[in-house]
Amino acid sequence: MILILGGTTEGRAAVKTADEAGSPYFYSTRDAHQQVDCHHGTRLTGAMDEEAMEAFCREKEIRLLVDAAHPFAEVLHRTVAVVAERLSLPVVRYERVYPPRSADIIWCDDYDDAIRRMEADGVTRLLALTGVQTIGRLRAYWQAHDACIFRILDLPTSLALAERQGFPRERIVYYEPGGDEALLERVRPQAILTKESGESGGFIDKVEAAHKLGIAVYAVRRPPMPAGFVTVTGRHGFRKQIERFVPGFFPLRSGYTTGSCATAAAKAALMALLTGEEQSEVSYALPDGEVMTLPIAETQLGEREATAAVIKDAGDDPDVTNGCKICATVVLRDGGGEGIRFLQGEGVGRVTLPGLGLEIGGPAINRTPREMITRELTALCDAPLDVTIAVPDGEKIARQTFNPKLGIVDGISIVGTSGIVMPFSSDAFVRSIRREVEVCRALSPERLVINSGARSERFVKAEYPDLPAQAFVHFGNFI
Repeated sequence: MILILGGTTEGRAAVKTADEAGSPYFYSTRDAHQQVDCHHGTRLTGAMDEEAMEAFCREKEIRLLVDAAHPFAEVLHRTVAVVAERLSLPVVRYERVYPPRSADIIWCDDYDDAIRRMEADGVTRLLALTGVQTIGRLRAYWQAHDACIFRILDLPTSLALAERQGFPRERIVYYEPGGDEALLERVRPQAILTKESGESGGFIDKVEAAHKLGIAVYAVRRPPMPAGFVTVTGRHGFRKQIERFVPGFFPLRSGYTTGSCATAAAKAALMALLTGEEQSEVSYALPDGEVMTLPIAETQLGEREATAAVIKDAGDDPDVTNGCKICATVVLRDGGGEGIRFLQGEGVGRVTLPGLGLEIGGPAINRTPREMITRELTALCDAPLDVTIAVPDGEKIARQTFNPKLGIVDGISIVGTSGIVMPFSSDAFVRSIRREVEVCRALSPERLVINSGARSERFVKAEYPDLPAQAFVHFGNFI
């Protein structure tokens, strides 16, 4: 059993991923106003202190805590850490994505530091975008400055909390989606005060609107998370951690594409070449931007080249490349030229027919893996590079694939449109499809779309853009 603590965009994403398993779980929020569909989860509302959370975890035999709460929910983070330590439970932190900290923002360590900085800078007309919960923490400032305005959610509970803290009602404005610039033009503050709330918290929109109007931005840095939390930034990483800590919650384990493995291997090789140190693991970005980490099986380091290898884990999918060694050799190229050149290594196929979107005579490394590798390597080094991908058993394995029919000879293709292998197996195929169809049926969309994978799904979604994600069910490579 899993307990997800949410109330945020990340909490909603965690629920969506957990529902894909068809297994029961709990989703807890402090307030009841968040609209979220828990098809297989039990919704809980009301804050839990350490004793209440510990008692709940014992009673329900919780095996994993998921902290998907707001980054500034410091009391909850501490509560989760304490309960996890008492019960020896793992904690997964479903974190939001944060933009780099810009130099044109005035960064503050906490609210007291923000008050000191604003007072020193002579800010008297402030628009506070830090939420109703921070009114008390900024009391010393707004009591001294009558022109301080707070923006809060248009909810009776938010207004009641503001009034209980003594904040004047006439100095309250309400949140409207997409209305940052209009609000700033109407209020015309000297500065705004916001929190480092990440992309899903609208941080970028607030900053851009303020800078467009020449308004100073003060931002309170997000507090650090307790030690020991395992951090993920998206649904694939979240699922992998559930599979790790609660085996059996998902009927089948997910895996990694050959493209992901080649990307991690290439990055590990270049990092070894640049630093002189072998890498035990490497983080890289999936096509959707989510950061994942893969272990590096081995590294060979030379003077101007390095080779690294990743052992492919396809999860529970009946993938012929499962357990294969995916190798990447990176060479600092002599003789000038720009960019990255992809070369065919042992066991990687060569393209002989048109129609695949690849150069005839070139290596069978598909577009998405090429883009992933290029993005990771160019972020580390702007020198011209040769990248050779090899799969030692690839030529033998390729006989079990459609490659010969497609005109790919001498080996397998390096493929993957999402970077992740969603699993299907003979004994669980019908059960997996059935569960996904049941989720779709619960949502009652107009249509159910059965399709082969991510690429075909993108095509059909363009035809039916209003269908929810749960209306698309993959049959994968099983057929």
